[in-house]
Amino acid sequence: MKKRRSVWFWFFWLLVLAILAGSAYTAYLALVPTRANYTAVTNSKTTNIDLTLNRDQINALSKTYLTDETNGKYTVTVTDQDVLAQTTVTIFGQKMDAKLTMDPQTTADGNVVMAVKKVELGKLDLPVNVAMGYIKSMYSGPKGVTIQPDQQQIALDLNQLTKKNGWTVRADQLDVKGNRFTFTGVMQNA
Repeated sequence: MKKRRSVWFWFFWLLVLAILAGSAYTAYLALVPTRANYTAVTNSKTTNIDLTLNRDQINALSKTYLTDETNGKYTVTVTDQDVLAQTTVTIFGQKMDAKLTMDPQTTADGNVVMAVKKVELGKLDLPVNVAMGYIKSMYSGPKGVTIQPDQQQIALDLNQLTKKNGWTVRADQLDVKGNRFTFTGVMQNA
């Protein structure tokens, strides 16, 4: 005679099979790579970020950057009319205040040219080209700043001055009277 199996016997084996099937399915899910939705990558070598700053923000950046780079030798301030560069110079053992009044302009390649309108030593107005020649001979600032006495201007190569970790900055508009300064940050893509 055949021995009849209990219902519990079949439930036990059904439970074992369910556990094995569940374990196999869980292992499959754990080992299969996840599906990722990738967006199309552009073939551009750079990414541009537009920056719009006001006078206060430019002055804060100038103060921070010049304090770090020049140990506070001079200050640059954007006023509502022009840009002022101030420092203290020693002439014949006397410390005197020196001030350049400039008008910033952008170039086609995104750099900045500061047209020097006035040079003061104390209360004395100096001829711009003569004072610029003296400044050029005494200047020891960062690379990327070129003093051009014959053109009465200071050229700022922003590509060289701002190049850090694959980033550069390009000047688009410098509207001192309108309190609007726009730049484009350019990041090199990996």
